[in-house]
Amino acid sequence: MSQRVWCAIVLLSSIWSGCATQPGPPVPPTGIAQLQLPMDAAALRRIAADEEAKGELTRRREILGGINRQLLMPPPDDVFAPELFDFVVVLAPRMESGTVSPAWASYLYTTYQRTLREERPDGRPRRPAAAIEPVVDGYIEFYRIRLDPRAQQRPDPAADGFEAVRQWRDEQRLGR
Repeated sequence: MSQRVWCAIVLLSSIWSGCATQPGPPVPPTGIAQLQLPMDAAALRRIAADEEAKGELTRRREILGGINRQLLMPPPDDVFAPELFDFVVVLAPRMESGTVSPAWASYLYTTYQRTLREERPDGRPRRPAAAIEPVVDGYIEFYRIRLDPRAQQRPDPAADGFEAVRQWRDEQRLGR
């Protein structure tokens, strides 16, 4: 082949490769937020019992503020905090057992909070903790939420931290 033919081939291939579709930026995460409880169900129950006996709201308000922050919501008003915390206490064992996934938990929590604000804007009368259990069971039955044996159990934050450090260390190694 002549030099002109090679030049034409090189030119056409470079034009073709330049016009080929380039991979776009990574797709941003989508989907529903996934609720991660800051502690286990037993610890949440103890906090609820301790503060209810003392008439305080400090720790419950902080925990609910963290949960709402995860879900990109403003912290709940103080009049709603005791009942919302009771809802979280009832929901926690179901999350630990895997019956309710973190995504479903976020949906149920936000639904309960929205309904609470609509039906009782002043937070009164407060639903007793024992009356919240049938509400959660009703949500689970209505939405037909079932244990998914293929789903992973609640991740361990310590294991996630360890894996993150290991991945960072491996990325920082030179010459290996």
